[in-house]
Parts: sequence; C-alpha cells; structure tokens
Amino acid sequence: DLNFGCPAKCVNCHRGGAVLLDEPELIHEIVAAVRRAVPADIMVSAKMRLGTQDDARAVECAQALAEGGAMELVVHGRTKLQGYRPPAYWDRIGAIREAVAIPVVANGEIWSVADARRCRAESGCDAIMLGRGMVADEIIRRAREAGVFVHESREMVSLLMGLDLDQRI
Repeated sequence: DLNFGCPAKCVNCHRGGAVLLDEPELIHEIVAAVRRAVPADIMVSAKMRLGTQDDARAVECAQALAEGGAMELVVHGRTKLQGYRPPAYWDRIGAIREAVAIPVVANGEIWSVADARRCRAESGCDAIMLGRGMVADEIIRRAREAGVFVHESREMVSLLMGLDLDQRI
C-alpha cells in the first residue's frame, strides 16, 4: 500500500506523502515500479488526497495511479492544505471513482454511522476506510478491545462489513 496522502510537513518536506500529488507522472512511475517488483498475486494499492493546494489534478492523479498498476485506490476527501479540517468533500471522491476502472474506497471525516452512510451516498463508493474516526470513537475502541459490539459500533461494523450482526450474536 503506497501512501500519497500524508499531509505531515515532516514527510512532505522530504518529497514524500501528499506533495507527490503535484507530480502525476512521478506517482505513476512509483506505482509501476512497485507493481513490477512484487509478485502478480500481491495487491498493490494506493492512498491519495484530493491534491495539495486544490483538487484540480485529483482525477489526473487517480488515473496515473490506476494506470501505473494500483489495483485499489483509497481517496481522502481533502487536500493536503485542508489537512484534517472539516468538511471532507466526498462528492469529489465520486468524480474520481467514475474516472478510474479500479475499486475506490472513500476516506475522511467519518465519525459515526450517519457519516459513513452519507459518505457512501455522496461518493458512490461501496467501501469506506476509517482512520482517526475509528480510533477516536471511545465506544468503538472499547467494544473492539472487548470483542463485543454495542449499539453504534454494531451498526458501524455491520455497515462496513455488509453483515447483519444481530443474526450472528
């Protein structure tokens, strides 16, 4: 999994993370090199943001990653400049999903079951990736540690995994 989405200054100042989204040709070369280097049965995936300063090259970057050999793409619905400030622009992820022929996973600003449902509806993505929302939600964290799912956590896991957990417990 190649991460072209990290907004951290300490990563970007060394020409890593989201700053590479200013160079679609380079990210294509990086993904292609990794694809050539690993066995064909190993998935190569990538994560990106909508861009660095704005989202003008978002589709171009996604296409570069897909054409380079990424088999799945996670898209965080903000730019590097936006960092983690709300909102996430899930509709822009939808535009990327429509422009590439690989699965696209939506990410960013998903803190609740309601957020997850809205993200899926706005992005059109079947899958979502949780980041800070998963580790920040005390109910989800405690339930996961205990191996038990409670109200919202049960709904979230059910939504994310496509399972009816009530039938399994």
